[in-house]
Amino acid sequence: MKSILDPSFRYTSSAQTDLKKTFARIRGAQGAGDRAGSETNAEAASNVLPIQKYVGSGIEPVSQDRH
Repeated sequence: MKSILDPSFRYTSSAQTDLKKTFARIRGAQGAGDRAGSETNAEAASNVLPIQKYVGSGIEPVSQDRH
């Protein structure tokens, strides 16, 4: 987001703003980012290992029943 102190910043009044077009543009940019990031997410997921419980370590597991 540009600062109002940035010389390239241009104010747009609410009367000249088309929210439908603005939201469509933002959704399109987010969708493109999601598609580009899906390969990275798949690669990261393949690097994640599940946490194993150590049986016989003498440490009691924490109960999930917290009321």
